[in-house]
Amino acid sequence: MTSRDQVRQLLYRPLSSERKEIRVLVVDGGQESTRPISLAGQTPSNGHAQDLLAFRLEYLRLTDHVVPFYDAVSYSWGGDKEDRTQIVLDGLPFWIPTKAEQALRAVSVEHGHPRVWLDAVCIDQEEPREKSLQVALMGEVYSKARRVLIWLGEDRGDTDTAVRSIRKLLEGIEQKLPAQYQTPDSGSAKDLILNPNAHHITSKQISWTSIYSVFSRKWFTRAWIIQEVALAKQPVVYIGKHSLDWTELSSVAVWLYERRQRLPRSPSKGCLTGLENVALIGMFKLRKSQKLGTLLRLVYSFETHDPRDMVYAVLGLRSRTAQKPGSTSRIVPIYEEPVVETYAKATKAAIIELGSLGLLKHAHSLRPVPQSKAENGEFPSWALRMDLRGGYHINPISYRNFRFNAHDGMPLKIWPNDSSRVLKVEGILIDRITDISPVMSWKLYGERFSDTITAAAVLHSTYSWTCDQLPAWPTNVLSRKFTITVAAGQDSTGRNLLESTEHAQRLHEGFLHAATAPEPEPASDVSDTESLKSSKSTTSISSRSTTHSLHSMRSMDSSENVLLESENPDATYAMDAMMKGGHHRTVCITEKGYVCLCTDNVKKDDALVVLFGGSVPFVLRPNNHFYYFVGDAFVEDLMDGYHVRTLRSQGRLNSQTAWFKIR
Repeated sequence: MTSRDQVRQLLYRPLSSERKEIRVLVVDGGQESTRPISLAGQTPSNGHAQDLLAFRLEYLRLTDHVVPFYDAVSYSWGGDKEDRTQIVLDGLPFWIPTKAEQALRAVSVEHGHPRVWLDAVCIDQEEPREKSLQVALMGEVYSKARRVLIWLGEDRGDTDTAVRSIRKLLEGIEQKLPAQYQTPDSGSAKDLILNPNAHHITSKQISWTSIYSVFSRKWFTRAWIIQEVALAKQPVVYIGKHSLDWTELSSVAVWLYERRQRLPRSPSKGCLTGLENVALIGMFKLRKSQKLGTLLRLVYSFETHDPRDMVYAVLGLRSRTAQKPGSTSRIVPIYEEPVVETYAKATKAAIIELGSLGLLKHAHSLRPVPQSKAENGEFPSWALRMDLRGGYHINPISYRNFRFNAHDGMPLKIWPNDSSRVLKVEGILIDRITDISPVMSWKLYGERFSDTITAAAVLHSTYSWTCDQLPAWPTNVLSRKFTITVAAGQDSTGRNLLESTEHAQRLHEGFLHAATAPEPEPASDVSDTESLKSSKSTTSISSRSTTHSLHSMRSMDSSENVLLESENPDATYAMDAMMKGGHHRTVCITEKGYVCLCTDNVKKDDALVVLFGGSVPFVLRPNNHFYYFVGDAFVEDLMDGYHVRTLRSQGRLNSQTAWFKIR
């Protein structure tokens, strides 16, 4: 046993999980003393004696009717390999992460908070079982704290300027902020606009770069801060020697984020992430009880050192009923279990809680491309992967507020099984994929599909290919179905085109008038393009067909391109919708002639299915006695549940229903 283990055993007595017991750090020398003590032999790099922080441990029970006061610290960890700094704990030398020591020194010594809870010290980090039990209490720890002390970090030289700029900016915007972002003395809220009466505020008084620097700090990316702030009675922000009320900081963040496209001195990606995350926290602060599915989707923009914490960090925001013992959707933190188990259990629990398979629409969207076996490992194809970064994000079918009804309201049925990695659900096999567009391929075009010229050429070539696959279809019928399909039944604003004949017609006509005739040119860095070189040029179906080559169209200057768009707003409307819907997707044809918009990882012989509890069709890949989840799909003829209703009216629904084991 090492000396560190011996010290741990002396310091940490077991905690009572039944009484929800926690440890609290109290500054040594009395509750009101914040004076550090000096120990000989500790000499920092500057050659002066180092004052060591000294604390004693106290034990509190969260089940008590009156819990003694304490403040909970929210700060940014440095990771498992972070340097360590010594403190004195109950008279014994104890090494803790340097960032934890900096946070303690700031809040306890410099800002005068003598009784604090800080996870790196108050939880025995070497004891997985205790860590799991304490993490399960984290929501209560922060909600019952007198204050939550947010430590953003030390002064970087521009902190004074940043704080002055934030407060100067607040003079002009706080009277117009939504209520949840107002400081206590703010007036009524109307809109996120600069107060027109604040003429005394000039851009010279605002240091934009120093403000951006604040929101670029690592703290704003931590997943744990969601519940730490959302559940706090009184969150207070410390940065260097300065303090801010959380509402001050969040007010500025929301104001900046709303104007992110037109801010002076463009903020960095890291700053924009910080601003967006603060806005998300504001939403959680308004409504603390959330469904697990919502939490899992939103936490993806945050980060954790332990991938399991992408799930555990938001459990405190779930309803108490969902987390009660015996609940079918309860999640219990277990740090000893593999990450795959944590994610599979969380995804299945979220599906059960929602009573819907809607979360599956995000399973493919939270995976980078390409997926290799080594990369995917043993992860179930249907489980959310919050641990993967990079690649892309694909909009799910029906990503807006309205819902499709492919299952015709048939309730979700999940077969209870022992394996958390298998999702067995009921549904109907509709058809199998037989043909996939060789043109509409992200591997060929990549980000260039975001360019209107390239996208228009790709879509017209894909339409020509679709006509070749379905020669018996009348041209006007097929062209309309094609446009609706590629747009996934919605325009770029999220309007349901299946319910708006007027806008569906506008989409159709806009596509017909898009001035793109030539065969698209694949990305230059793609080697596998020989199949396209031998294909015939695509003839435009536009009544205003152009003879420009793609190269000549690319050579147009921006003013000419804008002029074309202003002359043909319907074409712009259509391309915006189809580019958004077709992002990372492709057009497929089934054996029975269904025209489908599928995720770009679809393969021939994949199964098109409607699963009960799923508002959109899905694509599954047969694999022995199981299926692999491929992604969601848009099939116009299936979206309103007509197929299921027909089977029911014919008395064939039960005979066509089957169990699908997805892994």
